[in-house]
Amino acid sequence: MKNVQMALLGGFLGAGKTTTMIRTAEVLQSRGLQVAIITNDQGKELIDTELSRKSGLNTREVTGGCFCCRFEELYDHLHALAEHERPDVIICEAVGSCTDLAATVIQPLKRYYADEFTTVPLTVVVDPARLLLELDGKRDTPLFSQSVSYIFEKQLAEADIIALNKLDQYSSEEMVRLGNYLTKRYPNAVIQPISAGRGDNLDKLIHLWSSLETGGSNILEIDYDQYAEGEAQLAWMNLMGDLQRNDGQPLDPEEWTARFLDRLNSHFVREKMAVAHLKVHAGNDTGFVKASVVQTGVAPVFTRDAGLVPGDGYRVVLNIRIEASPALLDLAVADAIASVNHDMSTGWLQTYHECFSPLPPQPTHRLKITS
Repeated sequence: MKNVQMALLGGFLGAGKTTTMIRTAEVLQSRGLQVAIITNDQGKELIDTELSRKSGLNTREVTGGCFCCRFEELYDHLHALAEHERPDVIICEAVGSCTDLAATVIQPLKRYYADEFTTVPLTVVVDPARLLLELDGKRDTPLFSQSVSYIFEKQLAEADIIALNKLDQYSSEEMVRLGNYLTKRYPNAVIQPISAGRGDNLDKLIHLWSSLETGGSNILEIDYDQYAEGEAQLAWMNLMGDLQRNDGQPLDPEEWTARFLDRLNSHFVREKMAVAHLKVHAGNDTGFVKASVVQTGVAPVFTRDAGLVPGDGYRVVLNIRIEASPALLDLAVADAIASVNHDMSTGWLQTYHECFSPLPPQPTHRLKITS
């Protein structure tokens, strides 16, 4: 069995890890390389996994906990892919509330499975909006608690490469300012601006994976009590349902989703609930509409499949990661769905629901640097 390159992507919820993963995979495939994907989440029914599969990528997932706490399951997927699919590269996207990946994932792979996998430098994707919110703040935008911000800080501190994403959405002055800030605060990391959505500098990011000698070398001191407190402050919702127009007329899923998110955002603003990431996927047999929100009070970004033909019914998947109690999130979502269904004469049949706060992280391994 050949040695396979394993690229681990970390970063906070909403940073653009999934898009970075898919687009870098496409670049690698255009060079004639075989690529596989492993996604990761605390829950199930993930939009990210479905999008990876629809992109034609060989995709597996680790759910119910982060890679560090489900290391053996991660390895089983890596080994199976390497043995049966024989990819050149496997890109693994860690859950967005996870940190300490260098000690709990990369170092164990180096120590126990170096003959099977070569790990590239730990890449942490970051959204400029999250950095600017941390630096400047906004009176009308809910901020994360100190324990949640602790996770964000540790993610950046352990990175070998910080991929400063979404450069197409910010001025050159803002990107230079953030680049200088990151360089000064995290001198052990290489700062690489990218646009995962537009594809800018992904070739440079991939080059860094092969050219840098370090990989998972920034082993941190982690206060696991504070880390656990930060995860416990977050509510995770994964919801699936069938949306149907009651009168049988065609329904525009983008209009329904926009109204739903507007109603939901009003709850978030009023209750001072800080969104980490929110995704809605509404599709039928012809295509889909996807909406993404990465901050309370910010307008959603829509992606519409060119082949979508409006019909009277859609399968809707909702993933929300937010600082709030699960009970309050449940109430807000139920009210938003009921309100929009009333206004648009639509019906909702829920087929899957989970809403919870993650359990304290308990990594399988935690190792220091191996030579």
